[in-house]
Amino acid sequence: MKNKVLVFIDWFLPGYKAGGPIQSISNFVHHFGSEIEISIVTSNKDLGEEMPYVGIEPNVWLKKTNYKIIYLDKEHTNVTTYKKLLKQENYTTVYINSLFSFLFALLPLWLAVKYNMRIVLAPRGMLGSGALKIKKRKKQLALLLIKISGVPNKIIWQGTASSEILEIKKYFGEKMQVKLAPNLSAKIPEFLVNKQKAAATLDLFFLSRISEKKNLIGALKYLKKVKKCYQINFSIIGPIGETGYWNECELLIKKLPKHITVNYLGAIPNLELPQVLKQQQVLLLPTFNENFGHVILEAFQAGCPVILSNQTPWQDLEKKKIGYDIDLDKPLDFTLAIEFFAKINEEDYQKWSLNAFNFALEFTNNKEIINANRDLFSNK
Repeated sequence: MKNKVLVFIDWFLPGYKAGGPIQSISNFVHHFGSEIEISIVTSNKDLGEEMPYVGIEPNVWLKKTNYKIIYLDKEHTNVTTYKKLLKQENYTTVYINSLFSFLFALLPLWLAVKYNMRIVLAPRGMLGSGALKIKKRKKQLALLLIKISGVPNKIIWQGTASSEILEIKKYFGEKMQVKLAPNLSAKIPEFLVNKQKAAATLDLFFLSRISEKKNLIGALKYLKKVKKCYQINFSIIGPIGETGYWNECELLIKKLPKHITVNYLGAIPNLELPQVLKQQQVLLLPTFNENFGHVILEAFQAGCPVILSNQTPWQDLEKKKIGYDIDLDKPLDFTLAIEFFAKINEEDYQKWSLNAFNFALEFTNNKEIINANRDLFSNK
């Protein structure tokens, strides 16, 4: 008999503006939809949108390939609805994909604990030091209330990296039941299409939600210091999550020298992203914190080396010749990394590109990661 998993997540397909968590659950369905009965509870709007999805009936279960889903409108995102959903079937696990979302994490978590259900909670990077600095007081209060409630002792925590396991135990105690299960990746082609690259030029891109945590401002400041002998074409890909922050970015963009050109491509649905990344060469993401970073893996899958902060699980990149992971206190090193990739010719770039692609291919087919995620939902 199949296990039954009830998933709670703020946003899901066809939404795409929330980025990583959507991709995490999409990949979960892709890998396990045939062996686990997966039911997803989500909102009927994409992140930051006023209008609901077009053509999707809310508040009823809809059958999809390998899963079913219910899109709740605002009026039905409440205790009464959640009680009904939790009792509707004999679920073996409730899977929570947030920590600070009241409607899609704390409320269903509280009810699932009340009903003595088996719960797996993925914090999705929300306990990282960089993430906690944003709206700091509000999050500190929430952490305190969660801790004193005793709820953390009654759930299974998913740590997607060893660093996230340390974060969970730091805030909730060493006795927490935590399982290491890195995020699953989507399937990728078995071959890489070579990219053209001229020396002294670089097609650089930023791929993420435009918000303080992702540090686009930092990226623009590093670009401003790039020497005039290099032509940098910088594409910004992602939804505007914080309007005030984007306004600051626009002011910096206007002050960039002429050899740095910037193009804002907006938010791009995940299905269209591989085609866009075929035209890009290197990812620049000086994020303040990532517990995984699906966009980083997507860059590798497209054969794009990366320039990251050291606040992600992707480490020792230079040794692997797939990119750089740099201390945020060393801004000059980011500029030097950009200049390195701009300087190299096509032959040298292809070596880094192929290394990145092969790294992604190996990660995607890692059976240990797949089995670790399967174990999260096993009753053994």
